[in-house]
Amino acid sequence: MNAREQCAQEASTIVSFKRALNLITIRNVPLAKKLEIARATGYDGVGLWVDETDQAARDGEGIEGISRALKHHGLAAAELCFVEGWMYPEEGARARAYEHAEHAFRMAQALNCGCVAACASNGSGELEEAASDFGELCDLARRFGVRVALEFVGGAQQVKDVRTAWQIVELAGRANGGLLIDTFHFYKGGSDLEDLEPLTGDKVFLVHINDAPDLPPAEVEDGDRVFPGDGTLPLEVIAATLASKGYAGFYSLELFNEDYWAADPYMVAQEGMRSLQRVGI
Repeated sequence: MNAREQCAQEASTIVSFKRALNLITIRNVPLAKKLEIARATGYDGVGLWVDETDQAARDGEGIEGISRALKHHGLAAAELCFVEGWMYPEEGARARAYEHAEHAFRMAQALNCGCVAACASNGSGELEEAASDFGELCDLARRFGVRVALEFVGGAQQVKDVRTAWQIVELAGRANGGLLIDTFHFYKGGSDLEDLEPLTGDKVFLVHINDAPDLPPAEVEDGDRVFPGDGTLPLEVIAATLASKGYAGFYSLELFNEDYWAADPYMVAQEGMRSLQRVGI
């Protein structure tokens, strides 16, 4: 047994992982078909997108119809992607950002969704200001009984790594505010395994799981994401570390790879599930 297989085995013995299919991974099929595929290929939940869910609701039986479809397929709404523009907002932009956020939180409430992803800004400023912005967002979400997962973005100027995002979550101090770890952004933004040490499992709300090719972090782009195990990231070690911290939430497969989008969506979802199992998730 090599080191990678050993880490995968150790991770799988610590906790029973929950697997979600972020629906952007099989982008080019209707939402109803995506839910059928997720169920048929063994996922426990799905990652929904606000715009797609809105369109499907308008074209079908509303949000209530989507909620019924999730229940019919036995799928949890693991996440709703995403809200942005709320951190370091430009003058006049705050109201629009919070209007969009409120709409997302209402949708998440109706779908009994585990959390809403809140993407960090590409800007920079005082972390206390970012924490205040995040706290205000969490306060709005609390009115709807919704949790907010702060997602650091590897290409951002400031909030690009685990360490910085965790500081913001801690400074904000909101019970419904936590962290979203995306393994691609973990690599691109320069995070390292030591950054995971201060985390507590209850404040990690979601993990986006994916892999990256053997390229310098500055050169990889979202479209380069590949199936777990097909790249170079230490996914087994990350999963084992988070499990040891008590994380028992979803690992959501999120891939923006155009080659996968052009392929058979059922085969992509099926290979995604196999790839998660290969890395012990």
